[in-house]
Amino acid sequence: MPASITLSGEEIRKLRKYVGEHSLKEVPVKSEHELFRVKDKGVELILYRSGKLVYEDNKETIRVLDEIMETEDYDFLLGTDEAGKGEWYGPLVVECVALKPSEVSALRKLGVRDSKKLTKNKILELGEKIKELGLTTKPLILMPETYNQIYERFKAEGKTLNDLMAWAHARAIKDLLSALEYDRAKVVIDRFDAKRTEFRLGGLNQDKLDIIQKTGGESEIPVAAASVLAKYIFEREVDSLNRRFGIDLRKMEPKEIPREVLPKVAKLHFKNV
Repeated sequence: MPASITLSGEEIRKLRKYVGEHSLKEVPVKSEHELFRVKDKGVELILYRSGKLVYEDNKETIRVLDEIMETEDYDFLLGTDEAGKGEWYGPLVVECVALKPSEVSALRKLGVRDSKKLTKNKILELGEKIKELGLTTKPLILMPETYNQIYERFKAEGKTLNDLMAWAHARAIKDLLSALEYDRAKVVIDRFDAKRTEFRLGGLNQDKLDIIQKTGGESEIPVAAASVLAKYIFEREVDSLNRRFGIDLRKMEPKEIPREVLPKVAKLHFKNV
C-alpha cells in the first residue's frame, strides 16, 4: 500500500546517494513534478520536486527509509499543541508528547501531520494508531465547567486567555518531564505568546533542555503528534457530551441549548454564548 512522507534536503541527498551506491534501477518519470522513480529489488518509490516521497510500504523500501531518515541527538523530543481553543463548545485539550528519535521516524511513516489539515475521520484513525504505539504522553483536559472556573480565576487576576494557554502548556510539559529520565531533551511549542510561555516554564533545568517556540510548530513531528492527539481527545469528548445531553454541539447554536446545560458544554466567555 502506498504511503508518503516529506524529506528534508539532506535526506534527499542521502537518498540519491543510496540509490547510486546500491545500483537501484530508475524508471522514467511520468510528470515534470517528479525528480525520479525507483522500481528495483523490491524498492518502489517516487520522489517529487516538493520533497514529497511516495513509497510502497514493504520491508525493502522501509529499509531504505531507515537508512536515509535523519534523527536528532536527544533522549526525548517533546511537543505540545492544543485543541478546542477556537470552538465555543467542548473542552480545551493541551497534549504533550515525548518521543524517542526512533519514534519520530515511526510517526513520519504513519503520515502524522498538523491536525488542522486532517478530516475528523482521519484524526480518529491516526489517533488510534498513535495510541497503539504506546507513546509517553500527558494530556491536560479542561472540560467546560472546569475551563470556565479557571478562565474566571485568570480574568479576576487581570490575566488573559493567553495567560491561561501558557499555564496549560507549561503544566503539561512540566508534568511529562517529571516522569522522564533524560540527559538531554528538546521541547518544541507551537508559538503563540513567547513571553508568557517562557515565564510559565520557569524553574526547569535549562542545562538539560533546549526549548524552542516555533511559529508553524506543527512542522515538527512531536508537535504534529500532539496536535493529532489533542484533536482526537477533543472530538471524543464532544461526542461524549452529545450523548450525555442528547444534543449535537457541532451543528447547534448556543441559543438552541437549554440554559442549565450551557455551562456544562460551552466556554461561557465566547461572545455567541
